[in-house]
Amino acid sequence: MDSTSPLFLLLSSELPGRQLKSYIRSLLFETQIRSLVNDLYNMHSFRPTFLLTALVAHYGLARAQCPAVWTEVAADLKTTFLDTDGNCNDDARAAIRLAFHDCFPEACDGSIILADECTERAENTQMVDICSILGDKATQYSVGTADLIQFAAAFGIASCPGLPSISVKVGRVDSSTANPTGQMPSPNDNATALIAAFAAKGFSATELVALVGAHSAAKNLDGDAFDSTVDDLDTVFYNETADGTAPASLNSDVYLSNSTQTSADWNTFGADASAWADAFVPAMEKLSLLGNDEANLTDCSSVIVEAFA
Repeated sequence: MDSTSPLFLLLSSELPGRQLKSYIRSLLFETQIRSLVNDLYNMHSFRPTFLLTALVAHYGLARAQCPAVWTEVAADLKTTFLDTDGNCNDDARAAIRLAFHDCFPEACDGSIILADECTERAENTQMVDICSILGDKATQYSVGTADLIQFAAAFGIASCPGLPSISVKVGRVDSSTANPTGQMPSPNDNATALIAAFAAKGFSATELVALVGAHSAAKNLDGDAFDSTVDDLDTVFYNETADGTAPASLNSDVYLSNSTQTSADWNTFGADASAWADAFVPAMEKLSLLGNDEANLTDCSSVIVEAFA
């Protein structure tokens, strides 16, 4: 073994515990890790695996754990997002929508709250209250606003039954600089315009139709539901929109339901809840990462699963 390799230095080290710990961290979290792994594979006469496993376990060097504060946030949101009958309420619905409005203009960066996009842009009129609620909670718990918006959306989805839990990760960088204007789709856009808008953000027509299914638990500005089962995230929305029996519908949803470009996906999701879930969950997770490097984020999905266990 090369006497200058990280593994040789580690095994021959006589450093005190604190310095050794720091050295091990540098090996695991810097580019030197590649050399260390190569050494492990090249050593046939010596098996240091158990040593390294013990060191990692002892010094807590396993992959980053979700900060404990998110368990507190989850407990708070459960009270905030459920009504007295245990159904998801309007705050939960608004939280799901807020995630889209923060991310779609450019990035999931919290600017919808931090740069006052919520109060200064007409497309965000319906979300002023949820912006205030989540802005206050971000301050209360000292967590990132961008993270809380996405965490709250995932929690809102879990609060309105019908879908598997979506993964949620934290570690985004907040921004108080407003995202570009004129990026949000209009409720009166036709299918061609919507497909183009989503394609510009990296989403396919199928992902667009899947994401629109979140309207299953949504209401319009007048408080009218977009389907007859507004407390659930289900496929009733697709069928009632297509056949004109929904309590209320956005023109854009109606266009998607009958356009030759999107009607096949629309009808597939209306007929098959599993097909919708299989498309919606990864599309929503993809949305939550816009403008962020997933490699720099920490998975907190288990916190939401445990909150509803």
